[in-house]
Amino acid sequence: MKRDVIAAISTPRGEGGIAIVRISGGGALDVAKQVFRRRRRAVRVEPWRVYLGEVIGEGDEPLDECLFTYFRAPRSFTGEDVVEFSIHGGSFVAGRVLEVLVARGARVAEPGEFTQRAFVNGRLSLAQAEAVIDIIRAASDVALQNAGRQLRGVLSSEVRQMRAHLLKCMAHLEAQLDFPEHDIPAVTRAEVASELTRVENMLLGLLATVRAGRVAREGLRVVLAGRPNVGKSSLLNALAGQERAIVTAQPGTTRDTVEVELNLNGVLVTLVDTAGLRESEDEVEQLGIERTLQALETADVVLVLLDSSEPLRRDDLALLDLTKERERLVVLTKSDLASRAELPVQSPALAVSTRTRSGLAELIGQISAVAVRAVSSESSLLVTNLRHSRILAETKSLVTAALETVALGWDIELVATDVRLAYERLGEITGETITPDIADAIFAEFCIGK
Repeated sequence: MKRDVIAAISTPRGEGGIAIVRISGGGALDVAKQVFRRRRRAVRVEPWRVYLGEVIGEGDEPLDECLFTYFRAPRSFTGEDVVEFSIHGGSFVAGRVLEVLVARGARVAEPGEFTQRAFVNGRLSLAQAEAVIDIIRAASDVALQNAGRQLRGVLSSEVRQMRAHLLKCMAHLEAQLDFPEHDIPAVTRAEVASELTRVENMLLGLLATVRAGRVAREGLRVVLAGRPNVGKSSLLNALAGQERAIVTAQPGTTRDTVEVELNLNGVLVTLVDTAGLRESEDEVEQLGIERTLQALETADVVLVLLDSSEPLRRDDLALLDLTKERERLVVLTKSDLASRAELPVQSPALAVSTRTRSGLAELIGQISAVAVRAVSSESSLLVTNLRHSRILAETKSLVTAALETVALGWDIELVATDVRLAYERLGEITGETITPDIADAIFAEFCIGK
């Protein structure tokens, strides 16, 4: 990695209370001093103190008032000298400050380069660095809390514990392979099996949180399904508290999916309105029905909507059969009208009316309960990162293979190979065994200035 001075605007573009321009690198303080003039003269700038002054542009003209903060290496975010200019919020003034810093020797940072330097300098593990972007992108309390735990090193700590057990196994096994003539105490099958079983159980515990982690990261997908004109769009609008879907008396109005995000008890919930399910010769409506079926495949929960004012039709029964193995809530719409629908015995349902709002609070409560249950876990940390879950699954396969070899036959070389591969694979989560190109690809997903 380059060790020059990098600079970037660290706050979002646009107007606001303040904007922050950050620089980092071995010569960051020297560059910063060239563009900063203090209100009160001082012999030198002390680290971790805030100074009031001005940012100076070309011709010694002040660009803006600023607060100047110096973080001396290694006690900074990046582990290098860091200076932050807090100026008035505005894209133009922040851009001008960045320009004068570049003119004095800094260069514009690449996406994620500040966090990448923190990783390279040992301030963060790779998993902790990835938690930074998870915090930025968090859309619910659960996602934010989980990303915070990852940033504090909970996942990295568990990974290092597992690697320590694997390293212990590997050291004993490879010592026997490399130095058979030496008087080294032989490790027993029981000892190896004990260490590997401990790692396998830790891996299984983390992998058990993957589904909950996905819901924490992406939200619970709740798909509203039913035949045309049963009130799907009306219910979506009522749950969202705003008009998001077109509602008419004409069946088949909805031709595409419409999504609305809610935050229920700290969990992100995405409601998906869909085209009505029925036999149709209309080409556009058929496309909408295909998208409905696709949405059902990705749903965490299906709201099966049935019109309580009409007897059940063949399309209703087909939908009940289609979703019988799925997590679902059966909803009887238009409960303010006379009920004529007769449900199968095994289909408990909740009656709602978007006109009178009867039953809506109970329905929201049931969806909220499902959402909270979906992110519940005995573990203090949910695995939300797809890269992490893939590595954990592959590591688990290697550890299981090693255990099977131990149980079926004592082939030390084969066991040692699987243990070493598992050890190296786990190191990719913390970044201890990752290749530079993969690290670059991960940090390229970050925004500029972070």
